Amino acid sequence: MSILTRYIIKEHAGPFFFALSVIMFVFVTKFIVQYIGKIFGKGLPLLTIFEFIYLNLAWMFALAVPMAVLVASLMAFGRLSADNEITILKSSGINIFQILRSSLLTAAVLTVLMTIYNDKILPDYNHRARLLYHSISQKKPTLELEEGIYLKLANFNIMVDEIEKTFEDRISDTMLDPLPNSESSDKLKNITIFDYSAKDIMRIIIGAHGFLVFDKASERLVLTLFDGEIHEINTSDYSEYRRLNFTRNVFYIPAPEFVFKRTDDMWRGDREMNIEMMQDEISKQKQAIQVQLAEINKNVKKYLIDPDIIANRLNVKPANIENPDIASRVPHSRAVRKTQSLEQQILSSKGNIDHFEKQIYKYEVEVNKKFSIPFACIVFVLIGAPLGIKTRKGSFGVGFSLSIGFFLLYWACLIGGEELADRQLVSPALAMWFPNIVVGAAGIILTYRTLKETTFIKWEKLPKFLRIFLKG
Repeated sequence: MSILTRYIIKEHAGPFFFALSVIMFVFVTKFIVQYIGKIFGKGLPLLTIFEFIYLNLAWMFALAVPMAVLVASLMAFGRLSADNEITILKSSGINIFQILRSSLLTAAVLTVLMTIYNDKILPDYNHRARLLYHSISQKKPTLELEEGIYLKLANFNIMVDEIEKTFEDRISDTMLDPLPNSESSDKLKNITIFDYSAKDIMRIIIGAHGFLVFDKASERLVLTLFDGEIHEINTSDYSEYRRLNFTRNVFYIPAPEFVFKRTDDMWRGDREMNIEMMQDEISKQKQAIQVQLAEINKNVKKYLIDPDIIANRLNVKPANIENPDIASRVPHSRAVRKTQSLEQQILSSKGNIDHFEKQIYKYEVEVNKKFSIPFACIVFVLIGAPLGIKTRKGSFGVGFSLSIGFFLLYWACLIGGEELADRQLVSPALAMWFPNIVVGAAGIILTYRTLKETTFIKWEKLPKFLRIFLKG
């Protein structure tokens, strides 16, 4: 590796890691704000929350790396140009292409590494993140009793007039004690419970005081009441009524939704598969299409008779038919029914073929995406280097503002292409590689004009506030 190559790579390293850190921070902040109401407030362990965020860092990293490459190219070449190092290199007989070569080779290596990452690592992280989110979404928030307000739990309605908190619960501020120990739980006073768990029986339970704890082992709430009574009435005819007094009684309320359980599911979506898995699925869908086409051909040959055979049958005159009108209607009705049945079978097969083709497009989109997004590292070097040289400024404001514009253009083309491919309006390959073609063509033009020493950004014609922002 030459001294110049090492120097160029070193100039890119700092801005790259700085931009990557900033972009990841923005992604994580947006992610937390988006999911704050779905993961917090459910009594989840802190490690589970961190695990959920950590698993989602995988897709953020896959998107942040190409953008960081663009910012690094702009800032690195902008600094080299601002300090006249590009001019010195050119005066030493080194052209722009030789300067860009080390950046392009590094971007090519990064493209290969990110392709492997997208294929081998990202699908597993996406799969684990989906399963964990499903488990989190199934868990209900932590139970909180409020004085004078009914709380519905399964087939029970519970109301407490007064809650006397213990010292431990004043610290944790929760009604769910992990251990069924009444001495460490809140003391509940004047408790009323409506029990609708039995059919045609309404049970009202009243207690002077008691304790409510949660037993994780049995996944149920344990409600211990003292000095109370139970009223039961048959709601079908209201002819039976019972009243029972008790000094101490224990009631169990099933509450599996308050336990966090991890879901184990072998099924994977398209973004949770590697290339080999998706290629297998594509082969299965194509085989299913062939089966449906064979079914259509079989039905057509079975019900559609050769025209010559039909002509011969029409020439045969029916013999000894007393009522020819009725005789002609019977085969006609049978033919209509067979034709309608054939039509329904063909339409059903066609619908299946459309579904299988849609699945093929979906998988092919993801396969091409695993290559096209990492390839953006090379494309963004072609954009960032000439822009950085011509802006002659290594400030973060220039690099970040220009990179945002091209990155938005890239992602607009990528998202639009994916939508068109899902609707089967364009091929998956064209849809996923179109952003690289558009932005890459712009990068080649900018690089060529830089080689020819042509000015392609006329700063003096920009509005004053833009000149101040970009050049100040």
